[in-house]
Amino acid sequence: MIRFESLTEVLAKIIESGEYYADEDLFRNQSALKLNGWIVLGSLTETTLQIFLAFYMDDYKRSNWKQWDAFQAEPVKRLISQSIQDMVKNGYLDHSQAKSLKCAVNDKIKEHTREHKVEKIMLDELVQFYSELNLLDNDDIQDLKTIQSNRNGIHSFQDRDLGDWTELKHSTRFFCYLLKWVLFCLPEIPTE
Repeated sequence: MIRFESLTEVLAKIIESGEYYADEDLFRNQSALKLNGWIVLGSLTETTLQIFLAFYMDDYKRSNWKQWDAFQAEPVKRLISQSIQDMVKNGYLDHSQAKSLKCAVNDKIKEHTREHKVEKIMLDELVQFYSELNLLDNDDIQDLKTIQSNRNGIHSFQDRDLGDWTELKHSTRFFCYLLKWVLFCLPEIPTE
């Protein structure tokens, strides 16, 4: 919570100093500052959504989100492995390709047969989860997608549009709304 509080203070300072300057060097610095704002906002949003799920852990676990129900992993892995070996024998795959395919299959099966730990769910998956379970309305999901998209500006090798300061401020207001929503939806804590 101390880190969360500190990040909210950092976001507030970024928002306070976010102005457009005509000077090109200052403009570049403002672009970096705006990107930092989106990154911090994305992190805070991700954490807020995770906190909500942590309070409703039993419900989250019962959802079996992204898990395959009644999946028989061992026979499936055995049959796929045999099929891959047959492809090697018939010259369709070399040993390196076969090993890579087996690893990919095992990874995919692990992904869909183990519970996704709340603290490891990234913002993109959280948006999908909240959308699939209709926990938030479409406008709220769109606001989450805006934050997620602009946060991805951290991947700076790709040319990305980060929106403007007004959009960052709007998304920050949405984040405040999200915090209020989470607080309103939290279960009552017994006092005794």
